[in-house]
Amino acid sequence: MSRYTIELAAPDDDAALRSVLAQTPMEGRIALAFRREPSFFDATAVEGRFHQVVLGRDRLEGNVVGFGVRSVSERFVNGSAQPVGYLSGLRILPLHRNGGLLARGYRFFHELHRDARARLYLTTIAEGNRTALDILTSGRGSLPAYHPAGRYRTLAIPVRRGNVRQDFPKDIAVRPATRDDLPAIIELLNAQGPNRQFFPVYRIEDFSRGGLLQGLDVGDVLLCHRGAVLAGILAGWDQQAFRQMIVCGYSGALRWTRPVINAWAGLAGLPRLPAPGNGFRSLTAALPLVVDNDPDVFESLMRVLLDQARSRTADYVLIGLHESDPLWPLAKAFGGTCYTTHLFVVCWEDGEADFRGLDAKVPYLELGSL
Repeated sequence: MSRYTIELAAPDDDAALRSVLAQTPMEGRIALAFRREPSFFDATAVEGRFHQVVLGRDRLEGNVVGFGVRSVSERFVNGSAQPVGYLSGLRILPLHRNGGLLARGYRFFHELHRDARARLYLTTIAEGNRTALDILTSGRGSLPAYHPAGRYRTLAIPVRRGNVRQDFPKDIAVRPATRDDLPAIIELLNAQGPNRQFFPVYRIEDFSRGGLLQGLDVGDVLLCHRGAVLAGILAGWDQQAFRQMIVCGYSGALRWTRPVINAWAGLAGLPRLPAPGNGFRSLTAALPLVVDNDPDVFESLMRVLLDQARSRTADYVLIGLHESDPLWPLAKAFGGTCYTTHLFVVCWEDGEADFRGLDAKVPYLELGSL
């Protein structure tokens, strides 16, 4: 009999899942733990309208030692709405990474996949996570095929204290949305979304608790009009109430130079590096959608969002875009630190034809839902 059981998580496993997250930080110069407090299950709502959490439990000790999440939601594929899965949050405690738990977990995912809710899945793997990249893309055993789909870039833009330039072109106006704007927002998202591969299909109820955009207040959505036309949107999504990035520690020179860096940052009006145990205060630049990729519209939206981030006491604005997105060079012009993950389209044999049929549209992932 195997030491481990593989099963679907139940609501009373919530605390155990959060404990595994806390014990499996992302290593690097800054070790970060991605927390889901106060409820793991509530936080998964932004990943898809349907989701299942698969966990591994140690029979000897009775505790949860790893998990992964399968979510499914409608996205635009080749311009048409269809269900697409998302595999995320794979975590295994260090002492249990050599016991065949991963292979058994993927066999369980394959069984779940037989419900035919989706044929294609998306997943991301951090560029520095060589072990995960080597194992998951090996094609061994029960693993599905991991097809490379380019790199996804996340830019952490520091929020400077002081005035932000607001000299827009004369025909551009940016303002916060109101509840009355919701139908127009959804209409624009679902009209322009098909221009990106895998752009989510949004509904008005996604702004409510349990929706894909839960925690995003309509008033935090910025609307940009060029003349009389709604030409773009961008939102400042504060997810601290249900998703947090906590610093676990620093390595290398940062471990010793952080006080000096923080002293310089204070003089320069830049955010300081938090002490271990504290979190990064950030806003996610969500729903970056611009008609015809108009650079004036995008830059105007970004400048207003950075100004708002300052008043909302955020230290960083995070924006994520595929490396081939026309908006990516415009985002890079705002500076900051870039973090890279590899995007994969994942499928078992019944999804290979769908993968081969994908057109060349630029892929899109919503950073606030990863």
